[in-house]
Amino acid sequence: MIDVPATGRCQCGHLGYAVGAQPFVAYTCHCCECQRLSSSAFATCMQVPAEAVEMTAGVAHTRTRPSDSGNEISMWLCASCGFAVFLQNSARPRVRTVLVGTLEHLEQVQVDAHIWLKRKLPWVVIPAAHRQFDGAGDWSDDYAHDPDRLLPSKQSEITRDDA
Repeated sequence: MIDVPATGRCQCGHLGYAVGAQPFVAYTCHCCECQRLSSSAFATCMQVPAEAVEMTAGVAHTRTRPSDSGNEISMWLCASCGFAVFLQNSARPRVRTVLVGTLEHLEQVQVDAHIWLKRKLPWVVIPAAHRQFDGAGDWSDDYAHDPDRLLPSKQSEITRDDA
């Protein structure tokens, strides 16, 4: 559990945000893009409802890139330092992926999963109790109370209308 609202910022402090909800899931991603993004062996992330993220300071710029899956990843970056604070996958527009290292109290985040282990660097040790995925994670249990949130918007709307 994290204290909400949780606050975070970019490296220079000009771009700030607040998260007003508990994360659905917190995980470490070992894909090549997250290695580049973090300038390290992995990126630690948490997924939250998109509407729970609010910009509190500065101006964010977005940059979009294709992912290996064919989806588009949009990144919110500080206009001053270029530091990324959160992401959105086009397959899940109602979810924001917060980069945990940008939180003011990142020690509150409880990571319990690792994804894209087929790209993990050999010297990284994964705790045995953590869920492990060779590729993308299966978050269906983490979203059990809001499964439509994992669907693209149009599918989500169709599902609700047909129910």
